Amino acid sequence: MATVQKTERHLLPEFLRSPSLPTLLIISALAIGAAALLPLVQSSIATTTNGNVHRLEQQRDDWQARIQEMELEVATMAGLERIEQAAMTDLKMVEPKDTRYITTAALAPEPRRLPSRYLPPAAEEGQSEPAIWEQLLHWLPLP
Repeated sequence: MATVQKTERHLLPEFLRSPSLPTLLIISALAIGAAALLPLVQSSIATTTNGNVHRLEQQRDDWQARIQEMELEVATMAGLERIEQAAMTDLKMVEPKDTRYITTAALAPEPRRLPSRYLPPAAEEGQSEPAIWEQLLHWLPLP
């Protein structure tokens, strides 16, 4: 008798060709479960992101409050009375009894130059010609 050698076939292609009912049920249950978990995962991610945003907004508000406190402190320290008081108490300075003025032959320093946006608008020099509509009005015989 002649024998034919059988080669081992892979089980996977055979399994994919004819899946049984329990296998189909398991695969469909896994797909439905994954689809049901997807909104839960998305909601969890959105909740976490919202918490992070809220925490960052709280930190921003805290920093803005600190900045306002520091601005207030700087404003109170910059007052002339506060500076005079600090000079008298901390540095032991006193008002002079007599004031002496010294004159020198040097020229006075030039005034500080401000950017043009801080200066008042320059006055127009000289008379400009009247506008065209003003010239037309002069031609009309008006009472």
